[in-house]
This record gives sequence, C-alpha cells and structure tokens, in this order.
Amino acid sequence: MKSFYSLVKIAPNSLSDDNLTIGIILSDEHGIRCKFSKEKKQISKSLVSVDNSIIDFLESEIEKKIIEANLNFKKSAVELFDFNQNLSSSYFDYLSKYSNGILKFTKPNYIASDLDDSQFIELYKLFVDSTDVSVQKKIKSIDKIFYDKINTNLIERIKNRVHIHFKFDGNLIPTITTFDIDCIGLNGAFVGAKSLPFTQSKDILQKSIQTYISVIAHLSKEKNKNLADNNFFLIADSPTSSKNTAELKFWNQLYQNESLFKLIPSDESEMVAEMIEKKEAHRFLETV
Repeated sequence: MKSFYSLVKIAPNSLSDDNLTIGIILSDEHGIRCKFSKEKKQISKSLVSVDNSIIDFLESEIEKKIIEANLNFKKSAVELFDFNQNLSSSYFDYLSKYSNGILKFTKPNYIASDLDDSQFIELYKLFVDSTDVSVQKKIKSIDKIFYDKINTNLIERIKNRVHIHFKFDGNLIPTITTFDIDCIGLNGAFVGAKSLPFTQSKDILQKSIQTYISVIAHLSKEKNKNLADNNFFLIADSPTSSKNTAELKFWNQLYQNESLFKLIPSDESEMVAEMIEKKEAHRFLETV
C-alpha cells in the first residue's frame, strides 16, 4: 500500500480558482489520519456565501468516513478480503478531478515511507497551518497544569478510598460509548467528579457534559438514589483567551445554573476530596 496525502480545500466561489487549505488527510499502511485547522476553518466560514455551518458538517463527514475506513482497514488485516478501497489513492484522484462544489481535494501526493505522528504534524505545518501547532503546545501546557492540580489536590488524597480514573462503557451504561470519570464513590448517595479542560471547542464540551449527565442519571436510577442527594462535581477552569467567547459563555451558564453537578475550578478540587472523606464514600463498582 503506497503512502500518500491529500489536502482538503474550501472553494468560496466555485467559478474561480480561489481556495483555502483547511486540512490534510494522510494514508499509509497503519491507516488514515486527518487534521484540520481551526483558524483556517474560521476564515473559510467568513468567505463562503452559503450557511457557514456547512464547513463543520463537511469536516464531520470526512472524519466519519475515515473512522469507517480505519475499521475496515483492521478487518482487512485479519480477514480474506480487502475492505479498505473506499478511501484509496484512486478515489482521491477521482475527487481531485470531479469535485466542483465548495469542498475540494488535491491529487494524492505519494511519499516514500510511513510517517509517525511528529512527522505527520510537520507535514500539516508545511501545507496547512504552521501556527496551529504552537497553539496546541500552549493548550497542552495549560491542560498539564490543570490536571496536575487535580492529581495533587484530589486524586492522591482519595485514591485508596473510591474509584479513580474509572472508564464507563456500553456494558455498564447502554446509552454511552465510553466516558472517563476522575473519581466516584458511594455511601448512601454518590460522590464523584469529572474534570473537563475548557481549552476544547464548545461542541466537544457539550457532548462530554451530556454524557456526564447520562452517567449520573443512569447510576442514580440503577442504585435507586435521589438525584438531589448526590454530590457530583464538574472541575473546569474558566477559559481566559479572548478567542474562547463561546466557551466562556458556556462556562458561565454552567456555573450560574447548577443542576446535577456543581462546577468548581481546579484550585478548589480538594473540595471533592473533603466531601468523599466526610461522606465516607467507598468503591462499589466491579473492576476487571
């Protein structure tokens, strides 16, 4: 299987040759990877004459196709037939010639060898967005400080009392796929916390919180607990960047309208540890 990449472009005006590169797709023997630039997408949204939500929709559809292709790729590795033809180089060659709408792809550009993640990022920086990676490094630094506080103030303090870093899946809660919670215990009522860095997009944050609410509701019903008696927390720091206006507004809404959980900043995460100790919460879930 030849390794290749194709650039994803948005053409604001289909009658002209003007276009803006917003992402890259890489295919090699390990599967298919993609990366999109948040900044370039925002620029493209300001240029298109149609509803700019189409940009997010197109990205979502591409990512879904890649997930499907990677699943088929894994099947091909253990089964008799090759399922991974839907995103082949010939298909991208076809797309480059006949895509005449807002979304365009370049011809597959072949490369001599497979790329690891760092090399893929370098390719992304070269052809898509060189500034985006530095932003990601800053975000990782912010997230590390955030998680370090939670680990020091909460996890280390209660790790021998309750479940920590527990992963719920569809076997435990049928309505979800997977969900990680920082800690959870039970003694008469639940005590638990989920950390969520607000360095992510509002859409991702909303999905995480919706899943958190589903987990709380399911556990409470399963154990016959009153929702009002539980003590669940969402640990999230207020976003500070002026660009995160949507995320900041969302954080304020959550802070001002407590429902099934209480929102607290990472500096106050020891509050959860104090509640676990006060309630004498303990482990209650079977672990493998």
